[in-house]
Amino acid sequence: MHTSVSRSVAVRRRAAILIGTMAAASLAGCVDLAVTDPNNLSIATVFNNAANTEAALIGSFKAYTAVNRGSCPTLIYSLWGHDITTTSVTYLEFAVEPRLPINNRDNVNCATRVAYWTPYEASAGAREAFIGIRDNKLKFGAIDATTPNGADTPNRKLFAKFIIAISQLKLALATDQAYITDTITPGLNQTNVTLVPWPDVLANAKAQMNVVITEAKAGPNFTWPALFINGRPITRDELVRVMYSFLVRADVYSPRTPAARNAVNWNAVLARLDSGITRDFGWQADPAVANTASTYINNSFAQSTVRIHNRLLGPADTSGNYQAWVAAPIANRTAFTITTPDRRIHGATNSVAGTRFTRLTSTMGSASNGAYLTSSYRSTRYLNTAADSGNRAFIQIMSMDEMKFIRAEALFRVGRFTEAAALINPTRVAAGLRPADANGPPAGRDCVPRKDNGACGDLFDAIQYEKRIELYPTEGDISWWDARGWGKLVPGTPFHVPVSGRELISLGIPYYTFGGVGSPGTAP
Repeated sequence: MHTSVSRSVAVRRRAAILIGTMAAASLAGCVDLAVTDPNNLSIATVFNNAANTEAALIGSFKAYTAVNRGSCPTLIYSLWGHDITTTSVTYLEFAVEPRLPINNRDNVNCATRVAYWTPYEASAGAREAFIGIRDNKLKFGAIDATTPNGADTPNRKLFAKFIIAISQLKLALATDQAYITDTITPGLNQTNVTLVPWPDVLANAKAQMNVVITEAKAGPNFTWPALFINGRPITRDELVRVMYSFLVRADVYSPRTPAARNAVNWNAVLARLDSGITRDFGWQADPAVANTASTYINNSFAQSTVRIHNRLLGPADTSGNYQAWVAAPIANRTAFTITTPDRRIHGATNSVAGTRFTRLTSTMGSASNGAYLTSSYRSTRYLNTAADSGNRAFIQIMSMDEMKFIRAEALFRVGRFTEAAALINPTRVAAGLRPADANGPPAGRDCVPRKDNGACGDLFDAIQYEKRIELYPTEGDISWWDARGWGKLVPGTPFHVPVSGRELISLGIPYYTFGGVGSPGTAP
């Protein structure tokens, strides 16, 4: 679908400002109902000083992170990618099999609402801050004869471009179509906007990321304050490396099918990885700093209505229980016990907690919603005594481990099997597994991982298994992107989400959705 519309969405933003102003007046006990005409609000008046503009940029970056630190839609992505399972009625429609179409008519639909709107929220704030800096001639940092416009003014503009570029990439990876938005093209904020297919959105995002790289390299050294990306000062050189790693993600995760993923230029991926991050990129959660906590991480160690999916841990099972579960009709599936040499899953016996997961003897809450959705396992990676790790952890956006596993896949794809095996062996061996070689894990009773039919897995199976086990729960969308590119999605699972139903209605675009066996935009 490629849709052109003509509408000013800025009207909606101004209406929201008006409503908020009226509500504030009411709460204050004000009897004068007169309010300032919101149409007088402009970039010239709102972004008229450096402090306000920096605050807007910080808020825009936090808006970008909202998709991944919240429950919605990240838990859905994690369900589709088989990290987690649930019996909760809140997310049941996204977990059930056979898969259901996304209810895109629901105004609070978790799968499309946040995934579609939030990147635009981040982009809009960053874009307006950029224009405010430019048009209002704001100055940041030292002002002297050498830097009359402010030593930090260029890197504040760069922060805005960075946010817009990665927000555009977020849309390209998750949606089937979107508006192009950058510092010049406002997308949702102006008339005559056009929805374009995701490959065009992806190309634009990559172009914008390359602009950030070029401008950063050409400019003076700088360090963004720790408040920008909470607790993580970012230098110019680190920004460049972060952008190269985002470009790696763009190439590796954008394919919707196994054939397209296989066709990625993997040699180019390997070359770009050499210029990528050299430490984990993310922010420090802090209860004293708003919008830094991760509900997703706190959900990762849930034990009642959300648990670890059998398809995440099952390939490690050497007892045959997992293969029996896979082979059984859906109606006959239920939670089972895994026996494995992988000490991340259990200790010396299968009743002893592992280093990352533990088996529960209690039945999942709401198990009556589908025994096939139940699991006996929870994650303990981020569990602490207060069960609030998501409020205090370092929240990863991308990690060195993620890049390592992408490198392993790239090496495998180009036939450098021994090198690929060497990358995954440290964590395998540390977990009690035998090292893999160019052919994969050693055959035998303790082969891990196994295929669904019980046969010993090959090297690519081992790469996939190791990545999934080691990364959970970094970001739920990674498991979804990987599953669609590896051909692991359950039939009928969407491989991207549609434009939010609210947007379709407001713009008069014919309704459409994805999901359901045999439907367009879904796994076969």
